[in-house]
Amino acid sequence: MQETFSVDQTFFAGRAAFEWLMQESDQLIIVKFVAPYCPSCKTLKPVLHQIAVDNIGKLHLVELDMNEEPELAIHFGVRSAPTVVLLKQQQTLAQIAGLKPKKQYAQMIQSAL
Repeated sequence: MQETFSVDQTFFAGRAAFEWLMQESDQLIIVKFVAPYCPSCKTLKPVLHQIAVDNIGKLHLVELDMNEEPELAIHFGVRSAPTVVLLKQQQTLAQIAGLKPKKQYAQMIQSAL
């Protein structure tokens, strides 16, 4: 079954959504690499969710599981979860590995908007 996505959506998950966004969206794409065994990933989720809600219409937030998508993790040089990668028009603008204060993510995203 083919999944359908819309550039009006803010929240996405999985490789299909990521690849679709890379082709179709000219907005900022925040990719959050997570792992099931990662408590910091669970802590980061509401932080990035709130930043995305505050910037509705300006960016997309995609969650990718490193265990399910090891090729993408390797491609972006992700070695640990959580890692947040900021992309625009297939270009990597910034990357933050590990759990950091909300302010650091917000500043990274604001500087790219």
